[in-house]
Parts: sequence; structure tokens; C-alpha cells
Amino acid sequence: MHSTEAKLPYLTFMHRPGPEYSVRGEESSRTVVSPVFQTPDFSSLILCVNYHTATNGWLLTEAQVFSGGVWSKFFKLAFYSIKLNHSFDSQEDADASLAVDELLLKRPARAYRFRLTLHGDMEVNRVFVCLRDTQAVCPENFAAPPSGRREISVRPFSQMCLPVAEEQKVRLCSPTSLAMALDALGFQTDPLQTASAVHDDRARIYGNWTLNTAYASRLGCEALVTRFTRLEQLKDFLTEKSLVLASIAYEKGRLSGAAVAQTPGHLVLLCGWENGKIQVADPAADTVSEVIRFYDAAEFARAWLERKQGAAYLVRRI
Repeated sequence: MHSTEAKLPYLTFMHRPGPEYSVRGEESSRTVVSPVFQTPDFSSLILCVNYHTATNGWLLTEAQVFSGGVWSKFFKLAFYSIKLNHSFDSQEDADASLAVDELLLKRPARAYRFRLTLHGDMEVNRVFVCLRDTQAVCPENFAAPPSGRREISVRPFSQMCLPVAEEQKVRLCSPTSLAMALDALGFQTDPLQTASAVHDDRARIYGNWTLNTAYASRLGCEALVTRFTRLEQLKDFLTEKSLVLASIAYEKGRLSGAAVAQTPGHLVLLCGWENGKIQVADPAADTVSEVIRFYDAAEFARAWLERKQGAAYLVRRI
């Protein structure tokens, strides 16, 4: 129930609700509360759900943390359904605040539990919790890519070529990258269909991490938010059946040949590596033919592992 199995990066945990969970209510409307999970100290929490509903069941996720010797309140994290998805306001207090998809703590915590409220035919088969280590620093050789060469075949999509208004195009990196990943894994979708499904109706954004991974799970993938610490980890997670979408940030001149000159936050799909470079499908390219490109591994590692603490979507065919 609280395992860092070899298939998941450090401090990312998979849970499957079972007998040790408290369940209240009827089958059509019930609340499930997890047991307490003890952890190393952490400073942030991201909770993802993999769910299924054939009609329009809905799901509310909440979490609380144990810090400073006391339990926080349950923070509302996200609301999921086929027709409506949204985050909640910050709910800030002395313990924490919600930054759209990430619960940010005011002081280190060392335990958590979560609560799921399910209505209708909503079924949750996996819950993933990604924590950020309070003392995390990039390890030595974090920018060294795996040895050899690997290339994943990806059909490129450019967000800049989508038939939408110019001001909307620049906001669609997450659903466009996710659409490329899903397409490569054999699922039928496209950037605009994906964008409609992952839109956060409260924050009015397309880049809510947990809504993106939830949509991928609805199509049949295992999908979660996690954090990487070294490029070398890609050898275990970037395969024909397992794709990594990286959140990156960089200043002008710090990522040579970038599709966007600078950005405080952008999502790209990783496709492989060779000769000290990382191959990506960058949806911000001006044309479809320019989407697949190579970035210097050291520069990319700084943009991803340092600037964004290795945040990524892990999307796998199961």
C-alpha cells in the first residue's frame, strides 16, 4: 500500500484502496478514507487518481498532512468528472496552501492520509502520491544521460499550428504534449480533444498536472505526476510502453535551440537520447516538422531537474 516499487521514482507512492480503508455511505455515494502513511520529511504533496466512470460519476479528492506534531485540516485538491474538472482555491492557513495542483506546506510533514468522495459509478483503482523532499538537491552527475541511444517513435503535434486563437495556442503545451504521448501509446485523441478534457474550469488553465494524468487514466493508461532526480533514470521509464513528459523552465540563452526563447513553465514529451543530447517533442515549435528536436543534456537537466525539481507526467500502457 505504501511502496516505492522499482517502477516508480523516489518518494512517489502507489495506493490501491483496500480493506484497511474506512468506507462510509452507500455504493452510489460513499467516502473512502485511507490509513495514515508515514514518510520521510516532505514539503509538498501532489495526489493523482486513476479512475473510470461510464456515465458521469464524480470524485472529490482531499488530503491532510501531519506536521509540527498536529494534523492539518483536509485540503480539497480536485474535482473530477467527464463533464467538469476543477481545482480549488488556496485554502491557505498556518499549515499549507494549495497552488492549483500542489499542496505546499509551511513546515515539513512526515505523514499524510487522503479522502475520496465518490458518487455514481465512479471507480478509483489507483491513487498516486508524489512528495518533495525538504532537503532535496540534485545529486552528482544528475545531468548525465543514459548510455547508448534510444528513440521512441512519436507523431509530432504543434500547439502553434492548432486552429485556435493566437492567445490560446501558447497555453496548450500540456494537452498537446499529452496528446502526442497518448497517440504514441496507441490511444486515439488529439490536442484539442485533450485540451477540452483537461481544462481546469476554476483556474481556467490547461496545465493542471493532476487533471492531465486523470484524463490519460480514463483512456486506459496508468498515469501520474512524479519527480525525477537524474537523467540516467530515463533508461527505466522512457520506453515504448512508458513515456515521460517533463516540466521545464529556463531563461533566455539557457536552452540552446529552444522552441521558446524563455519560459517560467513549459511541458515537453521526451523521445530519447544520444551523444549527450536529449531528444524531445517540443509542442511550441512553429511548425510540425520542427517539433522533434535535440537539446543539450546538461542544459535540459538544469531546466528540468533543477528549475522544476524534476516534475513530470509518467504515462504508461498497462
